This record gives sequence, structure tokens and C-alpha cells, in this order.
Amino acid sequence: MKLSRMKVLANFDGKGVGWFAPILFFLISSVILSGGMHFFLLQKGEFFMVKLNDMEIGLLAGEDDLAEILDTLEKEAANYYGRPVKVNEEVTATKVFLPLAEEEPEKVYAQLRNMLSYKVAARMVTVNGKDVLPLSSDADVDLLYEMVASAFIPQKENVLLENIQLSEKISTREYYCSPEDICDVETLAAVLLRGTDRREVYLVSRGDSLWKIAQENSLSVDELKEANPQIDGEKLQIGDEINLIVPEPMVNVTTVERLTVEEKIPFETNYTYDSTLWKMQSQVIEEGKHGVKEVEYQITRENGKEISREIIKERVIEEPKPQLVAKGIAEIPSKETGSFIWPVQGGGRITSGYGWRSGGFHAGIDIGARSGTPVLAADSGVVVFEGWDGGYGKSIVIFHGHYYTRYAHNSQNKVTVGQAVNKGQVIASVGITGRATGYHLHFEVRTGGIYGNTLNPLNFFSP
Repeated sequence: MKLSRMKVLANFDGKGVGWFAPILFFLISSVILSGGMHFFLLQKGEFFMVKLNDMEIGLLAGEDDLAEILDTLEKEAANYYGRPVKVNEEVTATKVFLPLAEEEPEKVYAQLRNMLSYKVAARMVTVNGKDVLPLSSDADVDLLYEMVASAFIPQKENVLLENIQLSEKISTREYYCSPEDICDVETLAAVLLRGTDRREVYLVSRGDSLWKIAQENSLSVDELKEANPQIDGEKLQIGDEINLIVPEPMVNVTTVERLTVEEKIPFETNYTYDSTLWKMQSQVIEEGKHGVKEVEYQITRENGKEISREIIKERVIEEPKPQLVAKGIAEIPSKETGSFIWPVQGGGRITSGYGWRSGGFHAGIDIGARSGTPVLAADSGVVVFEGWDGGYGKSIVIFHGHYYTRYAHNSQNKVTVGQAVNKGQVIASVGITGRATGYHLHFEVRTGGIYGNTLNPLNFFSP
């Protein structure tokens, strides 16, 4: 066996090697060709599977192809929206081996173009570091500042704005959002200035009304009623609790302004004494005249509401002129007797008593009599009114020192203001002037002034 092997080896080195060479070449060539084909097949089957949120989209030859497609689509979206964009979805590429597959760049491009969505670049507005709403651009942010700051700037010619300041810090930061979420400047300015509503409780006190409470709190009566369904009509009781809906702005604007106005300077009244006038009379001798001054105020407002006012300077344009009034000192010659006589000569008859009746409250009594019947002063005194007095028609009022008596609907008055009259003196004639349906005298007794409290005249006469 060893010998045979040596012979074979020897044959390789000898002349017998010639017949083996072609066979050896064929074997080696087959091996080389087979390995090359295997290498070729391995290279042909390598792809990258593109996925959109784990959903397979298609095959690409390399990752660079995906990057190029995404870059192209992003530029297209940015051009459409006019601003930088970011893809919302997750797009990945995973290496796969599919020997019989083909790359699909057109399919991947079309699928991604139809399925991708984008967030757009915006500016998130913050107040004291808290996000509010996004705006489109820096230009919109500048306009927002202007609108908020100028919301309470006075528009009057006599007002000069000295300073304006925001109490809160408004800032912005880069922010990506859906295009539909971007806010317009006017809406955001209103949000910052109006803010949210908070409720306060108001305790009703004497003299309060729904209108007054609403006006003092910058509300309408309807808003106040809506916040207080327990309110019955317009009625309020002292001690009632009223809910107030009070706007709470997100930003507060403080303005300092100079206001220049002309104001009246009140005149003084000087008195002199006149013996030709009764004690209860007075007469203006010289009319007073208001002066005029120019006043400059510094006014501080918060959100348009005045919180302080200070006079900076003032200049007198015209001095006031004092008024001179004469006061009477003459004693009344005919003083009251303390008792009344019947005011219609001959008696007449009572056609309407004192108090409530179908037409309302009747402040005196009506005494029917023929036209022209003399009307008498019920007591001595001084005439303080004579003339036409609305529904009373021709009327006379006499002051008796404590009481006042009125005589109305007269056809003729026979006394003048300031005239002293005696008890029983004829002062007028019965008539039908003013609101009257028949000839009669309307007779009143009052205290506390010409239009003071009324008393029942019949209480002053014995049955």
C-alpha cells in the first residue's frame, strides 16, 4: 500500500501528469463559478423595507434613498405652508433579504406623500412662563404686543400718554403644531385682556339696585340676572348676596396719562339786608358768574379703570364774580292766627275728598262752586307763589308761618308774590283752569315747604 502511494506521487512529478491537468482545471473552474454566482445572488437580494408607524410601505435599495425622499417631501410641505415643518409620523428603514424582489422608489414616494402629515413652525406665547396659545410668526407677536399695550390708550386730544407698562411678562418660544391650532392675533389679544371669569359675592346695602351694582362692576343687568337666578324681578333686599362674574385678565396694562381740562370756579354768595322784603323773602341783586381755570391732571389707570388722579398744575383763565343776594328783614304785618276759615265764600260743596281715589292720591279737597265765586285766604300770611302751575292751572300758595295753603284751578288770581294778605281776604275767583272737569277750588294744606307733606284740610275745621 505504501508503495502504490509513492508511485502515484511519483506520477505527478513525471510524465503521467499530462492526462490529469484538464480534469483538475475543470474542477477548479466549477468551484470558482459556483461561489461567484452565490455571491451575486447575495448582493441582489439585499433591500431596505420602509415602514410608516410599523406599516410596510415598500422597498428601497439604500437608506440614502429614503433620506432623499423624506427631504423632498419636507421641502414640498414647507413650501406649501410657507414655513419650516416636521413630520408627525415615524418613518423607518430596516434591512431585509429578498432575492427575487425589486426596489420600489416610486411607490414609496407616492405612499409617503399621501400618508405623511406635518406640524408647522410657530411661536408659542407665554405669560409669566405659562403657555397660552401659538401665533404664526414673530411679526404676529410684535402685533400682539402692540394690540395689548394700546388697548387702553386714550384717544382724546386733550390726553397725553406718558407711560404704559405690562404687569406680566409676555414672551415666546419656538413651537411646532398643527396649522389649524395657530391662533390669530385679535383672538389672542382678547384672551389676554379678558382672561377668565371669577365669581365674587356682593352684599346688598341701602340704596343698591341691579342697575347700580351692574354699572359699578362693568356688567349688564342681564349678565347680573343670569349669574343670580334667585333674583325675583328687580327687587333686592338689604343683606342679599349677589354673585358677580368678574373678568380676570391674564395681563394687566397700567397707563399714566396727562389730562388737561377747563373747569368752573364756583362763585361766592354775598348777602345784604333789605327792609322792603319780608323775612321769608330774598332777591338776587347781582348775578354771580363762575370763573374758569385750566387744570392738568396725572391719571393712573389699570386696564382702563382710573386708580389715582393728581393735580399737576392749574391756571386761572377767568376769575369768578360773586353773587349778591338781598335778604328780607321786614316783619309780616298780618301774622297767622293759628286757625283756618273756609276758603270759598258761601260755602260750596265738597266734590272730592282727601286721599286715595281712582285716579291716584288726591292731595287736597275739591270744593264745588259757581264760576267766579270769591276764593278767600284761609289765614293771614304772605303769597309765595302766584301763576300757572301745570295741572293746577292758575294757582296761589300762601305761607302762614308754619303751614302752606294752595288754591288751584282759579279763573283769576288777585294777589302777587310777596304780598301780605289777611285772613278772609279775597285772593282769587273759582274757575276750571288746568286739569279740572268742573268749576271748583282745589284746596291743600302742606308743611315743610310749598311741595312738602300734605295734610287733610278737613282736620282744620270744626264740624
